[in-house]
Amino acid sequence: MKPAIAHNRERGAALLVSMVLIFLLSIIGITSMQNASVENQLATNAIMKDLTFQAAESSTDRALATPNALETMICQPKATTQVAELQQVTNQETHSEIEYGGQAIVPGNSLGGPITARRFIVTGTSNLTDADTQSTVSQGVVLIGASDTGGSC
Repeated sequence: MKPAIAHNRERGAALLVSMVLIFLLSIIGITSMQNASVENQLATNAIMKDLTFQAAESSTDRALATPNALETMICQPKATTQVAELQQVTNQETHSEIEYGGQAIVPGNSLGGPITARRFIVTGTSNLTDADTQSTVSQGVVLIGASDTGGSC
């Protein structure tokens, strides 16, 4: 036979242990939810940064693909063009800028002559104002062609 247990000697240790375990599981759950939230924010930031980078790079490609875009900028101040078709979301601003950088020596023809090289800097910028994300892409371009008789600017 089993001895009778005196209920007045129990101190509630099982209740205390179970409450501590529930508290620890709650803390672990809250921490994992916060980590998931931070990971979500990091992934969203990476997507937004990639979106602005692709738009900035495409705006420089579009500026270079425009017929006579470089030739019209010789000896002119820099020109900025808004590129609305690359804006994929409502709060995105994308533009390209072409800047004339002066004459340069033609590779393989350093003695001069009827051929000159002209340097240009094409910069594309895209930003998302709500996400506070911006990307800028710059490309240097050398346009080689016949020299003009007017000389340098």
